[in-house]
Amino acid sequence: MPSFSRRRFIEGTVVGAGLVALPFRRVVAATLTPDIIEVEGTDHKKMVAAAVEALGGIKQFVHKGDMVVLKPNAAFANPPDWGTTTHPDTVAAMAQLCLDAGAKQVLVIEYPQAKGQKCLDRCGLTAAMALVPGVKVKVLGADDDFKTTKVQGGVACTSTDVAKAVLSADVLINLPAAKAHTQGIVSFGLKNAMGLIKDRQAFHTMFDLQQGIADLNRVIKPQLTIVDATRALLTNGPAGPGETSNPNRMIAGRNVVSVDAYSLGVARFNQRQLTVADVPHIALAGKAGLGEVEVAKLKVKKVTA
Repeated sequence: MPSFSRRRFIEGTVVGAGLVALPFRRVVAATLTPDIIEVEGTDHKKMVAAAVEALGGIKQFVHKGDMVVLKPNAAFANPPDWGTTTHPDTVAAMAQLCLDAGAKQVLVIEYPQAKGQKCLDRCGLTAAMALVPGVKVKVLGADDDFKTTKVQGGVACTSTDVAKAVLSADVLINLPAAKAHTQGIVSFGLKNAMGLIKDRQAFHTMFDLQQGIADLNRVIKPQLTIVDATRALLTNGPAGPGETSNPNRMIAGRNVVSVDAYSLGVARFNQRQLTVADVPHIALAGKAGLGEVEVAKLKVKKVTA
């Protein structure tokens, strides 16, 4: 059994040679901070800093000696202005904040759709991370990168292979882009979790994708989510090219379900102003009790950076 000294609650069960407990992960202490932070601006570094500060500061999430995993959307070999990936400056800003908080390791991971390292290069992530000494970037894909994990309470997805780095991290920070998605309707924080599993094809062919996304987020639970909506892909997602807009927003919060629900308002995706009822995976996650999806019930703070 793993040590209890660093992780504080159990999130699931790993199926391996036997039945063993998942690592414990820190629970962020409840505070009086808002549920959602909406930041307006054009400087990615300032916007990330403002979002985190409005949630109580980086030390609410990252402690000295922590192993931190950052999960951007870097799955496509496209330039940042296509809006198909998280802007590299957003990822770099978050990585630096974690290092400043005393993180022992900051690991940026992604499982690109194809072309592996080329995706990270073309979306600007490789170059941006080179300017943040001490950060490691890893392209997932090898069998040894994943561990079979039982999804407790899953309806469509009852087990899947999850990135080992996520299972062992003290802190997981989700940094999705804001974009339309042909099958998923939108791709925000909940959908971004699919870049942390080995067999995405099963979600598209073996069971209902929308239910599968909701199920997956029973076991992949970031402590912080920041949706990068500085540029949004409105059509022809997830790979583009498509119509884009510049909302110049970031939406941040502790609960990825609530962040996704609120983020629907930043732009008109697929030429529609979507609500939670239009995006089944968000609605299903809310129904499962994974987060509040009624935007009117969320405490929101708007700031300018």
